[in-house]
Amino acid sequence: MNIDHVKALAAAVDEGTVEGAAFVLGITASAASQRIRTLESRLGQVLIRRTNPITVTEAGQAILRYARQVELLESEALDRLHGIDADSLGAGGSGDRGREPTVLRVGVNADSMATWFRPIFAEAAGWDDVVVRIEMVDQDKALPLLASGEVLGTITSTATGGYGTTVAELGAMRYTAVAERFLFDRHSTGTEADLTRLPMVNFGQDDDLQFEFLRRCGVEGRPPMSVVPGSAEFAAAVEAGLGWGMVPVMQLDDLEADLVEIGAEPHIDVPLYWHHWTLASDKLSRLTDALRRAAAVMR
Repeated sequence: MNIDHVKALAAAVDEGTVEGAAFVLGITASAASQRIRTLESRLGQVLIRRTNPITVTEAGQAILRYARQVELLESEALDRLHGIDADSLGAGGSGDRGREPTVLRVGVNADSMATWFRPIFAEAAGWDDVVVRIEMVDQDKALPLLASGEVLGTITSTATGGYGTTVAELGAMRYTAVAERFLFDRHSTGTEADLTRLPMVNFGQDDDLQFEFLRRCGVEGRPPMSVVPGSAEFAAAVEAGLGWGMVPVMQLDDLEADLVEIGAEPHIDVPLYWHHWTLASDKLSRLTDALRRAAAVMR
């Protein structure tokens, strides 16, 4: 495969249009389009859907992942050459040719982003050779991003890795089922809440945590439900009494409302794992080490 053709496909996916890809590559739109069509012809596969924005086919996912890996390894090689060049110029010389920093694309679930993940930003602030791009994704739905090449690593609750990936255990995030006391008292008899009637807050259509808790409690059906996407917003909705919800223990200390734990066993521990490409990359290793340090405070 011609690497320029592969880069054109990746740029089109990043920018969402062939015209956007052409702009970042410094070529005409017709040239960018021709590169992608030549690659498709060479492989005998349709690689992108020419929608707005552009999306990749299953075959295109394999090529996109290859493109991301080449991008990272190429950057690593240039870093090493830059170091050799700087050494050859001596202390007074400069080997800086103004190269663009490497893009580290990472999948992160919202609750991790709102709690233990945040120190990563302070670490990454000292990495002049990389920029970080975050894809927000539910921890149960994250692996397809890695398989498609949209990210080089992702945080997920799945322990089993895919082909060509490495898995590192980060820890477990504990969630507690809580409700604002006035709301709880309105829908309870004594100390027991009626979970068939007690309003509930859900994060979104991919969030199964509240329903898992209901199943554990033997509750069938669906109580009145509000949907509030956003980790901090979800916790604020529970605090305000909009409904009960599974709130990370790490967020409970920041809430001022009088919250009541629900059920005899209100806790659910969600294990988290870091899945990333198996590549000999210093930058990827640096990110992995930073994640391990940050996750050590998880509870």
